[in-house]
Amino acid sequence: MDAREAALITLYEVFYEDAYSNLALKSMQEKCGAFDRRERALLTGLVHGVISRRYTLDHVIGCYSSVKVKKLAKYIRIILELGLYQLMYMDKIPESAAVNESVKLAKRYGRRGADRFVNGVLRSFCCSREYSLPETEPEKAAVELSYPPELVSLFVKDYGEERARSIMRSLNEPARLTLRANALKCSGDELVKLLSNEGQSAERGEGTLVYSSGFDVAASELYRRGYFSVQDKGAYMAAVSLDPQPGETVIDMCAAPGGKSTHIAELQKDSGKVIACDIYPHKLGLIDDAAKRLGIKTIKTLLSDGTKTREELIGTADRVLCDVPCSGTGIIRRKPDIKLCRTDISELPPIQSVVLENGAKYLKSGGVIVYSTCTLLKRENEEITASFLERNGGFERIFENTYFPDTDGSDGFYICKMRKK
Repeated sequence: MDAREAALITLYEVFYEDAYSNLALKSMQEKCGAFDRRERALLTGLVHGVISRRYTLDHVIGCYSSVKVKKLAKYIRIILELGLYQLMYMDKIPESAAVNESVKLAKRYGRRGADRFVNGVLRSFCCSREYSLPETEPEKAAVELSYPPELVSLFVKDYGEERARSIMRSLNEPARLTLRANALKCSGDELVKLLSNEGQSAERGEGTLVYSSGFDVAASELYRRGYFSVQDKGAYMAAVSLDPQPGETVIDMCAAPGGKSTHIAELQKDSGKVIACDIYPHKLGLIDDAAKRLGIKTIKTLLSDGTKTREELIGTADRVLCDVPCSGTGIIRRKPDIKLCRTDISELPPIQSVVLENGAKYLKSGGVIVYSTCTLLKRENEEITASFLERNGGFERIFENTYFPDTDGSDGFYICKMRKK
């Protein structure tokens, strides 16, 4: 099995078996342990690339195929998508390699004559490299930027056409690796030096953040010894905005996998109490593992559903973080599966509102609550907090900000900090 065939199998699992790309890709990489660095990079690039650009790829296939895209055999459709992605977006791969390798896959995974069909579609594209665009919005932007029209419409509704295009274009770009130095063990400057000793290039960012061009984090001895965590600037700012102090009790309502809970504990100098809640037992294990790796002792995990009120927690917290479940539109560059629109976004705001209401109940008088998401849709952000403040006159807004990939160089992330009067 080579990288292209591995990508084909992985994409089949994602598109037709509802697998998450990160888990399917990790499983495939383990099966292909003999792959060298180049093959692993090609596998990852093809999987993420086809998922991210699928809407455009399918439109182009439709311009050259005599069979409608949705009626193509599943493997053949993916093979065409893989071939076209290489032709349209991977300049270092020769046309002949992209076409010939796709034809070989079609012989293996398609019915008789499928190889000739794939060869015809791809070579026809190579001859002209032209395709028509829809005349109306949001269909035109959907094809140009490769987003489902319904998602384009939501971005345009909130930000206008020009700004929406800028945001979506940035979310198509690869994200840089951002690390958070463990303040209990080193500063940002010290982490840069330590990484340099490991042969990794890095530069200082805001606070304890460090930016890198990318490396195998799991293989880093510094990572295993708890000197840093992987965390983007937007998520990093959630705990910074909460501003937890040593000795305080902090509740993290939806804590898994533990990035923000551990950051809170680091900001407290591991002197306080962090109650990290999640609805799934196995995810609490991820939080415990992260705390152990980082050398943090003040995090206590609690199996808890954020939509259900815990009577014993009412009035006990100095600060509460509500990093609620969301559509994730701000992290598309890291999780292109979000473009597949598997989540019904209309179902999320009621859940988000209830989690925020419960978190507010757990605050002491004068306590601080931060509501945050990794989405850029206002129905999940400003509309939720505005409605909360309207219903709860005993709270005041202190700080509100949205971080954008095109202007802040971060994931899309929303933060609203409020105080109980």
